[in-house]
Amino acid sequence: MANNISIKQADIDSRTSKLTLDQSKWAQYGTASGNTGLGLNFGRSINQTTNIYTNTEGLSQIYSLQVGITLFNWFALKRATESNKYSYEAQVINIDKIKNDVTLNVAAGYLSALLAKEQVTLALTKLQLTSQQLENTRRLVDAGSVPELNAAELEVQFATDTASVITAQETYDLDNLQLKAILNLDAAAPFDLDTPPIETIPIEPISQLQPDIVYSLAVNSFPQQKMNDLRITSAEKYVDYNRGRLYPTLTAYGALGDNFFNDLRHVDYLTSSAPLPGSYALNTNPVPSEQYPVYYPNITPVYSSQPFYKAFQGYGDQLSNNFGQQVGLSLNIPIFNGNSQRINYKKAQLNVATAKLSKENDLMTLKQGVYQAYYNAVASLEKFEANKKAVTVAEKSFDLSSKRYSIGMLNTIDYLTNQNNLFTARINVLIAQYDYVFRIKVLEYYKGLGIKL
Repeated sequence: MANNISIKQADIDSRTSKLTLDQSKWAQYGTASGNTGLGLNFGRSINQTTNIYTNTEGLSQIYSLQVGITLFNWFALKRATESNKYSYEAQVINIDKIKNDVTLNVAAGYLSALLAKEQVTLALTKLQLTSQQLENTRRLVDAGSVPELNAAELEVQFATDTASVITAQETYDLDNLQLKAILNLDAAAPFDLDTPPIETIPIEPISQLQPDIVYSLAVNSFPQQKMNDLRITSAEKYVDYNRGRLYPTLTAYGALGDNFFNDLRHVDYLTSSAPLPGSYALNTNPVPSEQYPVYYPNITPVYSSQPFYKAFQGYGDQLSNNFGQQVGLSLNIPIFNGNSQRINYKKAQLNVATAKLSKENDLMTLKQGVYQAYYNAVASLEKFEANKKAVTVAEKSFDLSSKRYSIGMLNTIDYLTNQNNLFTARINVLIAQYDYVFRIKVLEYYKGLGIKL
C-alpha cells in the first residue's frame, strides 16, 4: 500500500478533485479585483482629469476596484458545486477500490511464488532421491549385481531431474520478481518470501461462500459499485448545471475609481497688448466723432521644467475631488452563441447514460467474477481431494517398487515410472491446493472480508 504507484496516482486524482470542489464553492461568492497604474505621459496625451488632449509632460495615476456577484442563475453554480462534491467522493472511493485490487494482485503473486518455491523443494527432493538411487545402483553395477543399463537409465533420469530443478528455480525467480514489481520494490533489492505452510492460511468454508449470497453482499459493499453510484449522481447534477446555463443570469456589480494628474512642466504666462488692426472705437466726449485704436491682450505661455518632488503637489486634493462610485444590476440573456450551451446540456445527458451503462457493465462483470471464482474453487477443491488420493496411491506404489527394485525384482524403467508418478501427483496436489486457496481468497474479497494470508 505504501509503495504502489497506482494508489499514489489515485490519491493525487482525489486531491485534484478536491481542489476543483473548493474552487466551485468559492465561485458562489462572486469576484473582486483592484488595480492601479502610475505612469509618465509624453507628447500629445489626454489629461485624466479634464479629459482634454494637450501637449504635456505629466505624471498620472489611476485607481479602480470592481466587485460582482451572481444573484440568481437558476441554481447553476450550486449544482456545479454538488456535481464536483459527488465526483470528489467517487475519487476517494476509487482509492479504496485500487487498494483492494492491489491487495488481490499481491495475494495472487504471493501464492504463485509460494507454489513455485514448493515446486523447487519437490524438484530438489526428487533430484536427491534419484542421486541416492544412482549411487546405490553404481555400487551394485561395480559389484556385478545389476547390469550397466540400470545405471545409465538412472543417469538419464538424474539429468532430467537436474533440468527440472533449474526450471523450477527459474519459475520461482520470475514469480519473485513479479511480486517485487507488484510491491513496487527495486528488482535488485534482497527479497525472500515468508513461507508458512499452506494449511495455516485461514480460509472460509466453501459452504459460507455461495455465489448468490456473495454477489448480493458485493453489490452493497464493493467500492466499484459505490463509486459508480456517486459518478451517476455527479453526472445528473452536471445536467442540472447545464440546464441552468440556458436561462438568464442576474448579477450585481459595483466599482470605485479615482485618478490623479500633474504636469511636470511649470507654465508662466507673459501678457502684452497691441492694437487690433482695422478696429477703432468712436469717442463722443470730449470731441465728438474722434476715433481711437482698439487694443487686445496677447498672452504667451512660457514652459519651464519643475523639480520632480513637486510632481505630487495636490495629490490628496485631486484624489478627493476625482473619487467616483458605481453600482448596478446586470441581466445576461443567452440568445444565441453558436448553440454551444444547448449542445453542452445534451452532452451532459449522454454522460449520465454512459455512467449508468458503466454501472450495469460493472455489475455484470462482478456477477460473472463471483460465479467464476466459486466454480473454480469447487473444481479446485475436487481436484485437490482427488490428487490427495492419487498421492496416497502413488506413495504406496513407489514404496513397493523401491523394495522390489532394491532386491532386483523390478527394472529401472518401471522404478523410474513409479518415482515420476509420485512426483507428478505431489506437484498436482500442490497446484490444486494453492489454486483452491486463491479462489477462496477471491470469494472472500468479493464478500468484503478483505485478504488474509
